[in-house]
Amino acid sequence: MLQKNHFSLRPGRALKVVVVVFALLMVFVLTLFWIYGTDTQHASRSSIWWTERGRNLIPPGANDITLRQAFLDHYATYKISEVELHDFLNERFGDEGATLESLRDKKPVNPKRIGDVKPLGFVVTEDTIRYSYSASNGGMHDYYHDSKTGLTYQDSAYW
Repeated sequence: MLQKNHFSLRPGRALKVVVVVFALLMVFVLTLFWIYGTDTQHASRSSIWWTERGRNLIPPGANDITLRQAFLDHYATYKISEVELHDFLNERFGDEGATLESLRDKKPVNPKRIGDVKPLGFVVTEDTIRYSYSASNGGMHDYYHDSKTGLTYQDSAYW
């Protein structure tokens, strides 16, 4: 007579375990897609729900903000005046409390890059100025500002 193994799963029970594991995996994947695969719209910086690390790289005066978060970086477009952008860059990237002179840091974009389309649909024009800064943690932050429209594209990588 064959003895029954008490540790074997019945087909119905095995199917339930597979369904639960699959459902948990789908919840995890959909959460990652929601965070990293969608763009979010914000009227101002105060409505951004991200951590302070990402939020504090966007100027306080920015409005009409579109964000795309990636694993260790983010992309953003927003409207801001050139004066407000300079004030923010001077304060945010100054060394040990010293302010920068962002006006001297601005560089026209490479003429070969005019017409390039960046993430979030930002188009580099001949009026685009680029500001590039590295943070104390080694992250790189590029701000492309169109001086005629006030539209700014930001590419921030941090770790």
